[in-house]
Amino acid sequence: MSIVFGTDFSERAMASARAAAALARKSGEVLHLVHITEYGSAGRTTSGDENLRREVTARLEAQAAELRTADIRVETQLLEGAPDEVLVEHASLVHASLLIVSHHGQRAPRWRIGNVTEHVVQATRCPVLIVRSAAPLEAWARGERSLRILLGLDFSPPSDAAVAWVRKLRMFGPCEVVAVHHYWGADAHVRYGLPLSHEAEVTPEVEEALRRDLTARLGDMPGTGAVWVHLDPSMGRPSESLVALARREAADLIVVGTHQRSGASKWWYGSVSQKVVHDASVSVLCVPSSAVAAVTIPEVRRVLAPTDLSEVGISAIRHAYSVVPSGGTVYLLHVLESLGQPSSTPVHSPEQERLAEQLRGLMPPEAAARGITTRVEVVHGRRVSEAITQAAERFGCDVICLATHGRSGLTKALAGSVAQEVLQGSTRPVLLVRPVD
Repeated sequence: MSIVFGTDFSERAMASARAAAALARKSGEVLHLVHITEYGSAGRTTSGDENLRREVTARLEAQAAELRTADIRVETQLLEGAPDEVLVEHASLVHASLLIVSHHGQRAPRWRIGNVTEHVVQATRCPVLIVRSAAPLEAWARGERSLRILLGLDFSPPSDAAVAWVRKLRMFGPCEVVAVHHYWGADAHVRYGLPLSHEAEVTPEVEEALRRDLTARLGDMPGTGAVWVHLDPSMGRPSESLVALARREAADLIVVGTHQRSGASKWWYGSVSQKVVHDASVSVLCVPSSAVAAVTIPEVRRVLAPTDLSEVGISAIRHAYSVVPSGGTVYLLHVLESLGQPSSTPVHSPEQERLAEQLRGLMPPEAAARGITTRVEVVHGRRVSEAITQAAERFGCDVICLATHGRSGLTKALAGSVAQEVLQGSTRPVLLVRPVD
């Protein structure tokens, strides 16, 4: 593995190169110092090209000589072509773990910022570090100080990739991490199926659920330095929130995941990472989801087992208990369709107790002996599938296990399929149990 740094020989690029060299020393990787010449076709001569190549090669070697030490291996490459395309291709060729470019401001030449940086972030499979201020990164890499990181955190794969890179940075040195989650209060209440409050934009129950789920996504953070979750309920843009908070927290680095959207998708959803790169006053690390090669095995601790109490609906319950280890919890859920009430609204009636008792009777006798806890929930819901997905979020379940009636064709069109709707609407893994003929 290696680190690729694109240089244009400017003073700012040299400062960033020193930070890149310090990171290479810290990680034990080879530093590839790359300069890309974008030749024009008009007036080109063989002798002129050769003279220019010798001059640029000499400058490249001189810069590399300043960076080389006994414990830093620096290789130089003089390449030709469109800078954004060539940087991405070379990073792939040398299996780069990190691609670094320096930020020169919005009005600098094309290859320094703007289109080049945007295209590199868009196309590369490795993380891209855009250096605005090299001094904090260099001092941290030398072990002289802690690094203050602002991490954009949500429930997407690119965010998980960004978290993985923050873990990696903390293994190299002490890092103080503020994990920021920007959200709309109404969306969060819908996510968890909790009623909105007239007194506040966000209820304590929603904040508690968000903090629980986001902390679980952070997982165990190695190394030293405080880590905390900052919830930011706002109708504004997530990028504006991140940039403003980075300024208030005096962050040295913003770490964000990137979906690498393009075309209509980028126009419709926007690009948080692109806006952060353009607007932030500190260095930014953009991490695509493809940057995480390691595959971790998820731990299943909570399983939601919805049932309509039919013979088919009950058949999935035993499978729910089969995937939960000792100390885990199975949530037995029954939903009563009711217009105008959120799915978290409990049923306070004799009907509730009858249904709850019926659910308790479905607990396998060996569940307690295995150390598995059972919780019983009977709720109202506008749609059964919506109530199921919201309950999974509310309880922080790792898996939803439910039976499918196996309908197809006209029967499915007339009766619908709760299982299919859950598959389409849930962000959680779904285990479907087909009926036995």
